[in-house]
Amino acid sequence: MLPDQFSKALMLPAKGHFVGIDRNNRLFTFLFALFPGLLASGTSVTLVLAFLWALISLATKRFTFSLTRTDKIVAWCVTFYVLVTVFSVAVHPNVAKGGPYIIKMIPFLAIWAILPRLRAGLEGRLIPFLITGAGIGMIGSLVFSIMQIAFLSARAEGGAGNAAVFGLFTVLFGCISLLNAHSDSKTERFIAIAGFACGLVCAFLSGTRSAWLVMPFNFAILYWYLRGQSLPTLTNAVKVVGSVLIVAVVAIAAMKVNERYHALEADIVQLEKQPDNVSSLKARLLLWSAAERAFLDSPLIGQGPQNRMPVVYEKLNLPADKQMTFTHVHNGFLNAAVDSGILGVLGILALLASPIIAARNKEPGPGRDLAIALALLLVTSYVITGMFGIMFGHDATDAVFIYLTIMISWMQGTSPYLSVPKVARQADADAIALSV
Repeated sequence: MLPDQFSKALMLPAKGHFVGIDRNNRLFTFLFALFPGLLASGTSVTLVLAFLWALISLATKRFTFSLTRTDKIVAWCVTFYVLVTVFSVAVHPNVAKGGPYIIKMIPFLAIWAILPRLRAGLEGRLIPFLITGAGIGMIGSLVFSIMQIAFLSARAEGGAGNAAVFGLFTVLFGCISLLNAHSDSKTERFIAIAGFACGLVCAFLSGTRSAWLVMPFNFAILYWYLRGQSLPTLTNAVKVVGSVLIVAVVAIAAMKVNERYHALEADIVQLEKQPDNVSSLKARLLLWSAAERAFLDSPLIGQGPQNRMPVVYEKLNLPADKQMTFTHVHNGFLNAAVDSGILGVLGILALLASPIIAARNKEPGPGRDLAIALALLLVTSYVITGMFGIMFGHDATDAVFIYLTIMISWMQGTSPYLSVPKVARQADADAIALSV
């Protein structure tokens, strides 16, 4: 894959109404895949801009509003989560303070406008830019992380501004990168393997233990997907480079795992010897206990997201010198339970089910296998890290989940796997097809 091939595949060698739509879809997808590790807030900004532009395009009838039956099921699963959150804000005290939580729901509705826009282009053309962009983004994220570790902090945050969010994104997008391991392009295979290795290293450098727990599950998903593909024969040079990468990842992993293990060990000892001292582990245990009590006080509709932490802190009844300033209870399901009760838990389960539904309901074929792999990587990463930290409610984690769900919905089950060079070879024909 040469730069001119990539440019031709990305930009399309022609102008025209639908050519412009398809070109912008390709650019948006590639940029979005670059952002999670390098500039996480860029994901939410890009998604909102794409949503607004899609709404304007729909209003001016640049493309038709068309959704399949499965699309509508997925869109309503996402919308149910939005409606539950809005309802919870509206029926609880301090409604004025719930404004930011309602605003955060707006990007979730993007599926209704962006998905028809993606369908106005050609099928199968966006996935190569998503996967390749993920690999390039992870390589850049490692450079960013090394600079942070060397000069700024003990835990890498990349462009996420938060080590836990960075750990989630790097383990997820690093694994997405490896989905290109069977590409017919040597350059793409290199980016796939390098992006995967860099993503894992970044996840270890972030010190996010929950992201480490994701790895064996994601490895199993990748094995399931790649075992059904025609993988290239490994040359001696590739074996040497692969061995070096494995040694480097294991060495960095051992260093960070040892460091974080001792930190956890110290927290456990502190629980026994200094129970009044609020360590990282102690804070989580306190938050989970208080969140459970807050949920049981109002199990059906919760306390309202605007009242979440005041109610939790009230349950804790900590002295002034022990007060905490968290914005969530470090468990996505408990967060939803406190916010909206059983309705909130159902809402978050519907949201997590949406990419799985989108993938499973496709016609059998290469695209369906890839969609299932993407959906499983996405949901597994969010559920496991969300059990110990933030899941939704962060602008970047919301945006990534939304757009990947839209991409999974957009994919056709029968679409063949395409590399960027293949898309480049079809660029002229694509431009003609879009111009008709």
